[in-house]
Amino acid sequence: MSSGIRFQSNPEQQGAYSILPVWRRLVSLLLVLAAVLLIIVLVGQFLEVRFDPRFERVAALALTPFALLLWLFISVLPEYRTERPRRRLIGVAVVSALTASAIGLPLAQDFMRISEWLPLQSVFQRVLGYSLSAGVIDTGLKFVVLRYLIYPQALRVRSDAIAYAAASAMGYSAFLSVAFIWRLTPAWDIAAVYLLANLAVQLASGLFIALGIIESYFSDAPLLVLPVNIAVGALAGGVISALLGGFLSGPLTTAGNTARPLLTFAMLLAALALTLGTVYFLYSNSERREREAYMSGWAPDGI
Repeated sequence: MSSGIRFQSNPEQQGAYSILPVWRRLVSLLLVLAAVLLIIVLVGQFLEVRFDPRFERVAALALTPFALLLWLFISVLPEYRTERPRRRLIGVAVVSALTASAIGLPLAQDFMRISEWLPLQSVFQRVLGYSLSAGVIDTGLKFVVLRYLIYPQALRVRSDAIAYAAASAMGYSAFLSVAFIWRLTPAWDIAAVYLLANLAVQLASGLFIALGIIESYFSDAPLLVLPVNIAVGALAGGVISALLGGFLSGPLTTAGNTARPLLTFAMLLAALALTLGTVYFLYSNSERREREAYMSGWAPDGI
């Protein structure tokens, strides 16, 4: 890999892509999604709106494409109104979903059988277990998808990595949500909680993957920066997965009820806010250092 700052370093080239507000779209997507899902949880918990058991699965399954549809409307469609859109967003999401179906879920559920033993462990053991099992699987597979579909040929500016990582998280989490609801048939408000949970886990790990890609490609960071960020992404996903079981407990069937869905929802929102804030801080700091390096004529070595 050649040294020096990449495509984004020229301020004139940056200006050509400033019309692609990736962070604003991502935050808008999460705010709208969280608001709608929160309404569903509140209706289910306080108004106790329930469907006939024959239609409970239909109502829960009907929620699963909602996040994807929001993503298409808020993030993807505006791309095609720009001069040079990111054309691989849908492809990344589709391949990520297929990868979760063919490799990710079978490894976690059928081979490692995570759901049979890990939820019964202590918090520390759950964090470590989820990070080293599901976290490593999901983060590694999403990285492989991004590595072969967009790295480095589709990277023009730093925000490209964020956009494609979010696309991978959308596709991967969408399949996991469908598989969960189809297998366990939870009540529709609990399905809303798990829809947000799957997205939070995959987005948290995906954003750290993007940060590693950004630093390794645009800033020529040391070789360890990318695997370290992938490991941090696996840990972030593992922590959220481990805490989920402690916040949300009780039967998942239509006949049962859950202990603390609103507290679980608040935890997931806090996890998303913390992840976005951390990654955006590191992203902005890296951009600032790159601008300073460009003005002074030398290249930084990454985070």
